[in-house]
Amino acid sequence: MRDYSVQGVSIPDDAVYKEVVVIGNGPSGIALSYLLAGNWPYYNGAVHPDEMLTTRLSGAPSGRSIIQQDLRFLSQAMDGNVLTISLSSWMELPGVEFRGGSGPAHSRDGRASVSSVAQYYHDYVHSQTLARFFRNGCVVTSVRPLDISHSQSGDIIDPETGVQYCQPQAMWRVEGFDLENGGPFCYICRRVVLATGAADLPNRLGVPGELANPTWVLHDLRSLEAALDRLVEEEEGDREGVPTEPRCDPVLIVGAGLSAADAVIAARFRSLPILHVFRKKAGALGKQLPENMYPEYHKVHQMMGDGGASYPCYTALAEHRVLEISSDHKVCVVGSDNAVSVHQVSVVAVLIGSRPDLNFLPPGLSLGLRATESVDCRSNPVDVDPYTHRAVRAPPGMYALGPLAGDNFVRFLQGGAVAIASHIHKELHHTAL
Repeated sequence: MRDYSVQGVSIPDDAVYKEVVVIGNGPSGIALSYLLAGNWPYYNGAVHPDEMLTTRLSGAPSGRSIIQQDLRFLSQAMDGNVLTISLSSWMELPGVEFRGGSGPAHSRDGRASVSSVAQYYHDYVHSQTLARFFRNGCVVTSVRPLDISHSQSGDIIDPETGVQYCQPQAMWRVEGFDLENGGPFCYICRRVVLATGAADLPNRLGVPGELANPTWVLHDLRSLEAALDRLVEEEEGDREGVPTEPRCDPVLIVGAGLSAADAVIAARFRSLPILHVFRKKAGALGKQLPENMYPEYHKVHQMMGDGGASYPCYTALAEHRVLEISSDHKVCVVGSDNAVSVHQVSVVAVLIGSRPDLNFLPPGLSLGLRATESVDCRSNPVDVDPYTHRAVRAPPGMYALGPLAGDNFVRFLQGGAVAIASHIHKELHHTAL
């Protein structure tokens, strides 16, 4: 890489050139890597529920991949309004059917455990021989555009493969370090894809004491479940005989979404008392979910609406918000009538959503649909061209995929992966001509 001459930017001698760098190893990054590795989709003649789409696909030249077709033409009249939580079959990536672990296959129309989904994606990378494209256990610290003015040789050689590339006019520099040994890395690439997902940074209440008590004021389910297990152990150690009522102070759960519902379920499973605070009334939790398939969420919704009168050891404080968290495990809340109350609690779980961590991007790079606000996967996703998934407000060569682009379900993000792979292929083909 010593042949680089970059205005105002130094490039390490050991920097590695890649045509594309994908940041993120979740289903978005995996699906795109699968396509970029040469696994192109072809229409197999099946009838799609959208008759117009079937007609368009049938009219394409024989043997021509969808990657090579006009995606704008194919995607007219299509309906993307689906409100549900993914079933097992909806978690699938191309070419491999979802199965729930090593035992008998789970129904593809049923729900899967988080561990089964994680194992499926791990196995997918290896079964599809994609592992060679992944660099796991790394943290990306910087993604910066480069202005490559010229190189002495006129081209770029990948030191790993010896492949010679024509020099691009716009490139990106991706830097980070290895978590295992702390060693730095640097990639120079023509295109960079943001596929980091939505859940890196949990949202905060922003009230006094929230961040001053990290051992018992928690913001994720994994930490909460560990804390709940410790409470159970302490309860059992302090009791003689069979307990009839929990002795510990209640677990305070803040939030009205599915994560908060999962926390309620986890605490009830351990027979711990619950104080549930949320800003609105019972709301729409579970209303879009079939009750026969998601009974636990409907149960929590009933509990929230009931206020806890019919459910022992559960109290709901609807239309309340937290004012302050004290170091002595006291939490001050206020209701819609401005009445203030103080509650002694054992653990606080603040589960009010999350947002992506894009701190590695250049300062001042406003990618969201609302440029003046930070990117939020639900309310302000990255503004992308729907047919290429290029980030509209970024320098050339940046793409966004998955939740960052507003596609919060696996079955939708595959379309974004096809859009990116198709655009890259067409650009390379045009350059070659």
